[in-house]
Amino acid sequence: MTDEQLRQEEFLRQQAANKAFRQRGNLDPEATAGAQACAAEVSRSLNLFTSGGQDEPEEEAVRQAVSATGLLDVVVRPPGRLDLGPGDGLLFAGWTGRACVFGSVRQDDIRVEIGTRIADGGCLPAPA
Repeated sequence: MTDEQLRQEEFLRQQAANKAFRQRGNLDPEATAGAQACAAEVSRSLNLFTSGGQDEPEEEAVRQAVSATGLLDVVVRPPGRLDLGPGDGLLFAGWTGRACVFGSVRQDDIRVEIGTRIADGGCLPAPA
């Protein structure tokens, strides 16, 4: 390999390492069914906000809707520079006790996913 190729390879490795804190592990199969049920409940609750082309939901309304499903440690906030996904709307996350239910809410789009905590320990990266 040339010096330039080695430098490029090292740069790519460092870039991947910088993003590693957002990586999620494999969700325990036993936790998956419960997390999927919670995610479906969150999705139903949040879909009420976007029906009829209403304005984007407010942070407190999303927090109440997600908390009402029984999730713990609920976080709702605008996206930060370290977050993946859409750059507008709101991000949310909550803990089932065994898995994270997380996603985004925008005027015409709701995304709800399940997974483990990220490598830095939370369901969402710290806001930045």
